Amino acid sequence: MKLTILSLLLAASALGVTSLSPERQVLITYPSDTPASTISEAKSTIESAGGRVLHEFQLLKGFIVKASTQVLESIHTMSEEFKPAIEDDQTVTTQD
Repeated sequence: MKLTILSLLLAASALGVTSLSPERQVLITYPSDTPASTISEAKSTIESAGGRVLHEFQLLKGFIVKASTQVLESIHTMSEEFKPAIEDDQTVTTQD
């Protein structure tokens, strides 16, 4: 019985640790010469960490995701040669 309670407490604390890093909805874009494999690796990393790819763009190398700040920081440091631009997703208008 003690082992079961300990296991449940450990599982609950592990879930709590992941929720400490709030999710952000961001736009991630890459330079035009970035290989598809680099972009696929970034999307796989986001999804395996519990994030979601919400939209993929066709005209530029980028996508919108909802992911934790921690996984976004890891995406930023994945590639030395092809650094992504990561910015908060927001509404853009042409008039005030």
